[in-house]
Amino acid sequence: MKLIHCADLHLDSPMESNLSPETARERKSELRAALARLIRFADDNGVEAILIAGDLFDSNHITKSTEKYVLELITAHPDIRFFYLAGNHDRGSVLKTAEPRPQNLFLFGDGWTSYDMGDVTITGSERPDGDTLTLSPDLINIVVLHGQETRGNGAQKEDIIRLGKLKNKHIDYVALGHIHEYRCAKIDERCVACYAGCPEGRGFDECGTKGLVLLTTDGKKLTHRFIPHATRELHAVSCDISDVTSQLLLEERVIKITEHIPSKDMVKLVLCGTASANTVFDFVRLRGILAERFYFAKLKDESRLQIRPEDYRNDISLKGEFVRRVMASDLKDDEKERVIACGLRALSGEELGL
Repeated sequence: MKLIHCADLHLDSPMESNLSPETARERKSELRAALARLIRFADDNGVEAILIAGDLFDSNHITKSTEKYVLELITAHPDIRFFYLAGNHDRGSVLKTAEPRPQNLFLFGDGWTSYDMGDVTITGSERPDGDTLTLSPDLINIVVLHGQETRGNGAQKEDIIRLGKLKNKHIDYVALGHIHEYRCAKIDERCVACYAGCPEGRGFDECGTKGLVLLTTDGKKLTHRFIPHATRELHAVSCDISDVTSQLLLEERVIKITEHIPSKDMVKLVLCGTASANTVFDFVRLRGILAERFYFAKLKDESRLQIRPEDYRNDISLKGEFVRRVMASDLKDDEKERVIACGLRALSGEELGL
């Protein structure tokens, strides 16, 4: 038997904090398409069940078109069973109240609920209590949960799960949702717990390879493997400009360090290091180069400005007078750097903003 473990699709996520409105709309559409591609993959590979470990939707308020699309996808694949456990973002999900509910859609509630698939039992709970979980040692047991073990990443009390309480419970695999990257850990000699991660990254805090977990059972044991399945990958790339002395050298370095990234992907380029105050870069031009090479690109300047007051002590130019006045001001050191950097770009005839 083959099963898919996925989680955290966050359908109808706005995604406008990093993207332009047009690109955000395209990515919202691609998130919906990611679910369809995942189901096609299941269909093509003889998968009998898809385990969705929470946050299928980004909130309880989703568009009617997305609600209809998801229900139609499930209904259109009656040979695949969908086991859906709501996460912290979608505990009021429309799938829990849909009428009529697709016959191949199975839900979990606050208490432990188990479903029999022959040699495999699938059990889940939105508010799990490991102390009350009882499973047969003779079956392959899969447990579906959503949450994390600590209060980090904005987790609320109800999002905390105690994996330690699942030890020696005859579990073979814990299908987890909530953490947006693939992670795997042994719970005991028999049990492994995995976060599938999100099938598609939405922002640059979700960089790296995204996909799904394919589970395979032979009636006696269970194996799993992560399968990359995202339309686009997000990359955060740092570029040290400490020894870069011209615009041409900067462009060549940026092209070099991003040449391995496919053009369909999304890139955040962060400039770092210490730049000379005498070197003025055209960030508008640099942003244009990135925009030509990738589906979406974001440029951020976190470099420091190397300013030596003695270099401007006897400089009678407008630039020298400007630097001396800023250095003598009451501004904080980082504020002085930003003001001088903007001023030097303006004096050189460059556009100011990134």
